[in-house]
Amino acid sequence: MPFLLLCSENLSLVMVQGVCGCNRFKSGSISDVFRTIVKKGGYRGVARGWVPRMLFHAPAAAICWSTYEKVKSFFQDVNGDSNTA
Repeated sequence: MPFLLLCSENLSLVMVQGVCGCNRFKSGSISDVFRTIVKKGGYRGVARGWVPRMLFHAPAAAICWSTYEKVKSFFQDVNGDSNTA
C-alpha cells in the first residue's frame, strides 16, 4: 500500500523517483532535480505532497518531543535537580 501512495500524482516527483516504475532523474544534483520538477509540474509541483508529508511526520514528532520532555522531567525529579533549563 505505501508504494501505491508514493506513485500517486498528489505527491512530489522527488518522492517517487524510481518507485513503481516512475521515471528517474538524470542527475542527482538538487538544481537539476528542481529544474525537472518545475519543468514537469510548474512551481506548484515543487510544493505538491507537502500536506501528506506533514500529516505523516507531525504525529511522530509530537510523540518524540513529548516523550523526551516527560523523561527529562522524570530524571530531574529523581535527581532533585531544580534547574529547569
